[in-house]
Amino acid sequence: MKRSRTYYGETYLEKEDLKETNIKHKIQLEYYEIKENNNNKDTYGIEILKKEYKDNQITTEVNTKNFISNNSQKVIEIINTLKQNKVTPIGLNDVLEDLLKAN
Repeated sequence: MKRSRTYYGETYLEKEDLKETNIKHKIQLEYYEIKENNNNKDTYGIEILKKEYKDNQITTEVNTKNFISNNSQKVIEIINTLKQNKVTPIGLNDVLEDLLKAN
């Protein structure tokens, strides 16, 4: 099985995004399409990587969902929606479930 990861952009959680929390440090979210080829069949998934910059340290959190669709364009559209709404790794499962039900 061959696996690749393609970067589709990033966003930052700004002060207004975090106003209901006590978080005051920078948070970066990166979005990737995961492509897996197994027996000459491509499937696509999503990965979200969160980086928190606090006290001269970087902590990361990641969530990957494989095998979302055989249609790359559909997955790219989902990634764009996730990025626009600043979905974090912890929220990926619930948001993805809602988005897939809507389609």
